Amino acid sequence: KIEPTEDSPLAYTLGVVTYIGLIVSIVCLCITIISYLSSKKLRGSEHGQLLINLCFALMGLYITFIVAIHSRTVTGLCALSAAVLQYFFLVTFLVMAAEAINLYMKLVIVLGANIPHFVLKATIISWLTPIFIVLFCFAPNYKNYVSDHFCRAFNIPYYIGMV
Repeated sequence: KIEPTEDSPLAYTLGVVTYIGLIVSIVCLCITIISYLSSKKLRGSEHGQLLINLCFALMGLYITFIVAIHSRTVTGLCALSAAVLQYFFLVTFLVMAAEAINLYMKLVIVLGANIPHFVLKATIISWLTPIFIVLFCFAPNYKNYVSDHFCRAFNIPYYIGMV
């Protein structure tokens, strides 16, 4: 069984691959956001608006992940970055769910399945609901978000907010 440690060549290689993947993803997300925001036709469609929301959620998730990697030594910063990481994970999940519902309504239920202001409702739900979930998990004991290895939710907050 091989486990990466701080000083092993495996940990260094995994770290390099992680950073390369994150940088490429962030650059591509920026290109997607700029493309969709600069074209009125693309940003005017429901799919385009949901995709822009998903890109911003993923961008927040990736940037928070980088912060969480480097904040293990400071307890308060570790707990805060873990809570924000959980928030962006939930936002990303909810925006993807909204996109799936939108595709289902457009492709499967073609006639009569139009929800007025669907994107606005989905956006509000996707960005506000995770705040309450994270606060519900974070408030009782912030130490459930702190670890020596990585800053993320552990124990009951993990199961409530992530699974």
